Amino acid sequence: MIGTLAAKKPVSQAEAIRRATEKSVRARNLYTEQTVAELTAMLTDAEGEVRRAILKYKSLGSLPDNKLAALEGLKKLQADIREATSRLHRDQTLLFRKTAKASFRQGVYRGIDEFAAAQLPFYRDLTPEGIDKLATRVFTIVDTDALDFMTNYNLVLAGDVHRELADGIKRTVMNGIATGKGVEDIVRDLGRVVKDPESFRHAGSKVFSKAQYRMEVIARTEVLRAHNQGRIKFHNQVGVQKLEWMTMEDERVCPICGPLDGKVFDTGRFPRQPAHPNCRCTSVVAWPLVICGGELGTKAAAEPDACILPPQAIEKQAMAKSKEDAKLKAAFESGQIADLNTLTVKQLQTLAKQNGVSIARTKADFIKLLDQVEPGFDHSDLTGAALKAKLKEHKIGLLRTKDDLIKLLAEKQTALKQAQQLAEQLKKVPAAGGLQDLTVVELKEMAKTKGVSLNMTKQDVIDLLDELEPGVDHSGLKGKSLLAAKKKHHIGPLKNKQQLIEALQKAAGEELAEMAKQEAVEAAKKEALKKAKESLEQAAAKVVVPETPSGYADFLSAVKEAEKAIAGGAELPQELLESRAKELTLKKK
Repeated sequence: MIGTLAAKKPVSQAEAIRRATEKSVRARNLYTEQTVAELTAMLTDAEGEVRRAILKYKSLGSLPDNKLAALEGLKKLQADIREATSRLHRDQTLLFRKTAKASFRQGVYRGIDEFAAAQLPFYRDLTPEGIDKLATRVFTIVDTDALDFMTNYNLVLAGDVHRELADGIKRTVMNGIATGKGVEDIVRDLGRVVKDPESFRHAGSKVFSKAQYRMEVIARTEVLRAHNQGRIKFHNQVGVQKLEWMTMEDERVCPICGPLDGKVFDTGRFPRQPAHPNCRCTSVVAWPLVICGGELGTKAAAEPDACILPPQAIEKQAMAKSKEDAKLKAAFESGQIADLNTLTVKQLQTLAKQNGVSIARTKADFIKLLDQVEPGFDHSDLTGAALKAKLKEHKIGLLRTKDDLIKLLAEKQTALKQAQQLAEQLKKVPAAGGLQDLTVVELKEMAKTKGVSLNMTKQDVIDLLDELEPGVDHSGLKGKSLLAAKKKHHIGPLKNKQQLIEALQKAAGEELAEMAKQEAVEAAKKEALKKAKESLEQAAAKVVVPETPSGYADFLSAVKEAEKAIAGGAELPQELLESRAKELTLKKK
């Protein structure tokens, strides 16, 4: 409950923390409004582009009043509108990625700042720079899987709004044409982005105002979600065991949140916040309210679980995590099976998540394993309950084993090294006349000569989806699910210019890899021939006719070794083998 704060009056530690939390909420709300303002500005720019695109067709004669003059004009208009909405989608995607992480980190920062503002021992000594440094430490040690999920969830919500906006614009334009409206009327029907809150309430439910409302709701709700998650992650990390639900205690408190106000929950079981779209609630530390070692009393020493960890303890945790990360990084970068094998399954799973390798088995994995345990049967059509039953029958787990992860991580590192080698090779190519300087037509012709498909193949689409949604397994997508994913991310049937360039670069890399492989094979052959020749020469040199009978046994042994070297030198020049064989025959006589 946020009320009027009394000035210059001694307060309890609990009240000091509550007041610090109120300050944190104000900072959170300010950041939220800044994010909303950025999103609104992007939408305003997109609205202006769409309006100009439609209005210019009146003067061009491509879309005159009351009738459709030319299909080509309409196609061009739709292309202009699509470009504007696609740019909006890209810009909003980048902003949501940035704000989710920033809000989460700000939540961590505010959690620390609340302890400092409440004058808790050790925390009260932190400067703003010290708080920022400690927030960075906390961010490196807390589990950020929830942050990744929230970010992807935000992008899905924003993507839905973007699709509705694009569809709404198209529908309004086509309806306007069909009913004989002029371009000014069509533009008016689209509505406008309204920045003034009072005017916005009376803007009605038109295309742009509807998109504005939904985008602002998403921004306010999801910024608050990320901020609260950051605070709770920090509280959980330092040992806060109970949190109290805290509303804004004003006329806008809703029936959902009102009854929760003041209720205390275990940190690990704290109800989801926000509880609904546009929710403004937060949490406040309820217990414990003492810092470990802060009072240096027997109770604090005897009950370490009933106190909050001081900053220095967080620093130690961060150092330990840093060492752990360095160990994992070294094992992955070596790419050696032996090094990866020294890691635990949990460590391997961490590495896999960090490097875009799914820890869960794919459907292809399941089919392969079933083919091994039931050879001769076709399992490729198994789906749903039938597949689950087979997996249960043969006790095949959903997660990849340690050996699976080691193999996939080693392959991933090999692929990364090959990509680095290719990048180094490409750096040596003069900038003039590079792929970027070619036209799409020229790139397509080159692709044909190199056997590179102009179409986005299923694997191309899956690779692109892996980049757009890291950590998500797309390998099992097919049919309708694959089409839905392509529609969601606006992936067309043909490769665009950048995709053609990347495909040609990949093909060039495969050529280089094959050349390197052949060079390695040839080098190995040469080395083997060199060793075989040296071995033959050494064996032949040891065959010396004995001067006395006592050396006869050694002579026979040397002959035997020389004959073995000749027999094993099939790859050596025939002239050399025949020459050494004749020498050996003469010595034996």
